[in-house]
Amino acid sequence: MGLLQPFADLGWQAWFTGSVVILMIVALVREWYGTDVIMGAALTVLMGAGILTPREALVGFGNPGMLTVAALFIVAAGVRETGGLFYVATHILGKHKGPVRSLLRLMLPTTAVSAFLNNTPVVAMFTPVVRRWANNNNIAPSKLLIPLSYASILGGICTLIGTSTNLVVSGMMHDHGMEPLGMFEISKVGIPVAVCGLTFMVLIGRRFLPDRRDVMEKLSEKRREFLVEMKVRPDCRLIGKSIEDAGLRHLRGLFLVHIERDGRTIGPVNPTEVLAAEDILLFTGLVDTIVELKSIRGLEPITDSDIDLAASARIGDLRLFEVVISASSPLAGTGVREAGFRNRYDAAVIAVHRLGHRVVSKIGDIVLRPGDTLLLEAPETFDRKWYNSTHFYLVSQVGGGHRVRHDKAPFAAAIVGLMVLLPALGLAPMVLCAFGAAGIFVVTHLVSPVVARRSLDLGVLVTIAAAFGIGRAMETSGLAPAIAALAIDIFSDFGTIGILTCIFVITSIFTELITNTAAAALVFPIALSAAEQIAVDPRPFVIGVAIAASSSFATPLGYQTNLIVYGPGGYRFSDFFRIGIFMNLLVVVTGVTVSWLYWFSS
Repeated sequence: MGLLQPFADLGWQAWFTGSVVILMIVALVREWYGTDVIMGAALTVLMGAGILTPREALVGFGNPGMLTVAALFIVAAGVRETGGLFYVATHILGKHKGPVRSLLRLMLPTTAVSAFLNNTPVVAMFTPVVRRWANNNNIAPSKLLIPLSYASILGGICTLIGTSTNLVVSGMMHDHGMEPLGMFEISKVGIPVAVCGLTFMVLIGRRFLPDRRDVMEKLSEKRREFLVEMKVRPDCRLIGKSIEDAGLRHLRGLFLVHIERDGRTIGPVNPTEVLAAEDILLFTGLVDTIVELKSIRGLEPITDSDIDLAASARIGDLRLFEVVISASSPLAGTGVREAGFRNRYDAAVIAVHRLGHRVVSKIGDIVLRPGDTLLLEAPETFDRKWYNSTHFYLVSQVGGGHRVRHDKAPFAAAIVGLMVLLPALGLAPMVLCAFGAAGIFVVTHLVSPVVARRSLDLGVLVTIAAAFGIGRAMETSGLAPAIAALAIDIFSDFGTIGILTCIFVITSIFTELITNTAAAALVFPIALSAAEQIAVDPRPFVIGVAIAASSSFATPLGYQTNLIVYGPGGYRFSDFFRIGIFMNLLVVVTGVTVSWLYWFSS
């Protein structure tokens, strides 16, 4: 029988499970339905066939890893409500001083933040800010948005809570009687991988990034200029800064006409002029850039003058928004007219961007896909209504943003800090701290119950819960041990390092074809069985699964953060592959090397 010997004695349960898994993979690759629907259906079939008992099939819905992910959605919403991420994003970039410095200022803080907050909301919050900064500095957003996504992925593999995949693997370890991952246990491999990934992107990868115009720049054919007066409040962070240092000198499409101070007019304005409280600044410029000024804390429009900022912020009686269709959106796979977009969202679709190009078709006939960027005309309440909806990865008002509570940012930061610190010190389990932080945000009204409910991405949660059951079926049916035995037979000549490399590579391939959670669910039991069969510590194997499953760089489909920047960056599928294939290889080589040195070299 040779290599096929491990499959010779398998019962019908293993063959049936294998058939279901193969069909599930095909459905995921072909995107027949949403990931949650496909994996939920596979779990139901396995339960209906008697391979899993109802208790085994549904164990994932009560797993601490899945519940922690649910609580972290609410925590991320709380941080978002305070504008903390927006504040970080607007301050880390500073002045443009060349591509290397700009990438470092973008990627290093993004990696650090993503290590402690789920990277999906981090990228969703940073994307419009980074794109505005790029436009203001005459840089193509496509030069920055893939690095933004990659940095968030690299940060996610550095701690337990950086990405849901780590929590899923930790939950599977708990279910198999293993000690769950510690807060920084994965860091011993994740940080070296992140450092190598960042170094590659800054020195080499950036050269492969495309140079494409901003999607809004392509759509705009005519832009009117408006005048607006902004008053510097006493609490404005710009007080005491020069016009140059405050970033008001080179705003794209905006010109500071003069400053009124103590009854006198200062103009033309010297870039070294220092701003003072109660200054009145007169700007002229494009509508989206003018409204951008409202995001600066302490600058308020003067509404009782002859200049009407509210009017300049509108086109007709509506405001412009951009949204990115999510993979779990009911709009995916349906036409604009068929979806009843105007009636459902009280918004009109002006244009659709896909793969960096405007879709040339009647709007009503366009069939929407995950990652599509839509330009909408909608009432000003649109962002508040749909900001936390799972229908969209990103909701961004052109030139404006979501109303935030800046005064609560220190409080939110303290809560998140405690949530990270307590489990890191071993004083409380992660699931308890995550639920405690989420509860505090709701009780203190930082997050309303409505926003908390909307922030829960049920598609992601169902996918995670189903993953536990599918992994259990592969194990109990004997399919996972057989695949592990086959891998051992093939790579036994290379020893433990060969088998570890095999686990990394298989997981990396799966995560590009399907999703990170599904990849972790399929390979985890194989990795665990392989470690048991060669009688070595299974922890480096399952940590390798977590890191490889999260490291989806070569396609925009395998990871949500890639989909978020896909449309806004005007990217094509080949853009991710051209850079991401080297990133994937780097993750495998670095991850295997570090794991070998840490666990097996002595």
